[in-house]
Amino acid sequence: MKTIFIVDDNDTNLMVAKTALDGVYKTYAMPSAEKMFKILEKIIPDLILLDVDMPEMDGYQTIKILKEKQETKDIPVIFLTAKTESDDELEGLSLGAIDYITKPFKPTLLIKRIEVHLLVQEQKKTLQYFNEHLHKALSAYLSDEVVDEIIADPTRLQLGGMERHMTAMFTDIKGFTSIAEVLTPEQLVEMLNYYLSIMSDIILEQKGTIDKYVGDAIVSFFGAPIELPDHALRACTAAIVIRRMETEVNRNIGEKGISPIYTRVGINTGEIIVGNMGTQKKMNYTMSGNAVNIASRLEGLNKKYGTWILCTENTINETNGKILCRRLDLVRVKGINEPVRIYEVLETNADAPAVLHDMVNLFHKAHLLFESRNWEEAEKIFNQILEQFPDDKPSMVYRDRCMTYSQNPPAGDWDGVFNFTDR
Repeated sequence: MKTIFIVDDNDTNLMVAKTALDGVYKTYAMPSAEKMFKILEKIIPDLILLDVDMPEMDGYQTIKILKEKQETKDIPVIFLTAKTESDDELEGLSLGAIDYITKPFKPTLLIKRIEVHLLVQEQKKTLQYFNEHLHKALSAYLSDEVVDEIIADPTRLQLGGMERHMTAMFTDIKGFTSIAEVLTPEQLVEMLNYYLSIMSDIILEQKGTIDKYVGDAIVSFFGAPIELPDHALRACTAAIVIRRMETEVNRNIGEKGISPIYTRVGINTGEIIVGNMGTQKKMNYTMSGNAVNIASRLEGLNKKYGTWILCTENTINETNGKILCRRLDLVRVKGINEPVRIYEVLETNADAPAVLHDMVNLFHKAHLLFESRNWEEAEKIFNQILEQFPDDKPSMVYRDRCMTYSQNPPAGDWDGVFNFTDR
């Protein structure tokens, strides 16, 4: 049975209200606000009926105190008063009362209005409970800001998809199978949970959405369900920070005897179908389309160039010059007929050291010579880069190509596109 406090300095009014409500609710009649506050130390009611005109402390002063205290601020208050002016009612409602009932009142009407307000309070509590649990569930895949927007507008999670211009990102651990083979199941799960938690948090910090985990791989996207005008930049930034965090991750797992792990990343920007796919009972907020497939292929293509982060020209064009990258080949990947220009993402322009900027400028000079089929001059510059950066794998790839093409040049009608048929 719900509990109601009735606060009124008039004994007759107290008795009338208590008689009307007894049997329907558990009631406590109190002649003053001071008495109510003492009882509130032991009992928290479901609703308070509060008179306005009372000596020592009136109803308006009382509700202000109630709303200031953490333990009482959510108790619904209904003013039950002889004050009938609209200004009085407006003041009472502005102070946080949920209703304003004038005396004399009809007992049946009072009971019905209390019943409605208590029902609303129950519904609010239920909604709050589900929102809190929904927030917790969604926070595993979305940033807190995105979750808040979805809870404010749940229609964003209706079944169905839409085409949206956004950015897809795929990550994968290099040589994960070899690492996993020497670990116990417990070690493997612990390591994976640690790694995925760190890297997922980085994606979420950039307001990305986690689509799914596939073993050690993370599939994510930027720009849905909340639109982000800088989704391409956020994806590239997330990839860069993931690579930076590997130093700390490897230090921690190294203390447990686990080999270091390194992440390959593929990124692409384009038109993507995104939404809830499945059934009303079980759905998955996911993405699909050619642009997604390209991002997936680029993750694997890192192996061919010795790179860690590859993206398309579409992505670079939308980063507003804030990412230091180097231009690589026009490629045609498995399942996609249209060739795409790929770039290696190296660092943010603001954080990249001058020596890295110089290397990229020199590489682009050599790359331009390479695409002009000036193999010998291009080879000289790639070798020049390797003198300063002996482990630079892309320069090795192009130098070796230059050496091969100098002896056996490609056909005259070659379009400059490199085809990769494996995944």
